[in-house]
Amino acid sequence: MIAFKIGTSAAALDVWGPPERLSAVTLEGEPIMHGTNLYTSANGQVLSGIYEVTKGKFKVIYPFHEHATVLDGEVTLTDEAGNSVTYGPGDSWFCHQGEVVTWDVKEKLRKTFFVVNANQFVTVSPLPVEPSEYRMAG
Repeated sequence: MIAFKIGTSAAALDVWGPPERLSAVTLEGEPIMHGTNLYTSANGQVLSGIYEVTKGKFKVIYPFHEHATVLDGEVTLTDEAGNSVTYGPGDSWFCHQGEVVTWDVKEKLRKTFFVVNANQFVTVSPLPVEPSEYRMAG
């Protein structure tokens, strides 16, 4: 079991560089990503860990499916339709692979992540994926 507690920042993080390393485009500031992978499946399809990014605004086309929970800081995520939600400690979201999302980080954000890279699965042809619709859950 790996425990994640809100407000703790004990995990040492590696420098991952600017958001462009995840195929993002920086819109404001000079955000720098840090992180650590705490779990990687044997086939590399599933990853989990901690991600941190400094102040800035960037747009990303999600290269994987992701569920995330904020541990510290705040971020506003805006989808292509203009729906914006601000997340703080304890809040979670899910974004599907291929979704376009703009991140606006006012200071620094630390979150957990659980990602699945569907491109690495070896399966029969996938069914068409319908775009996610904005909705509040829970």
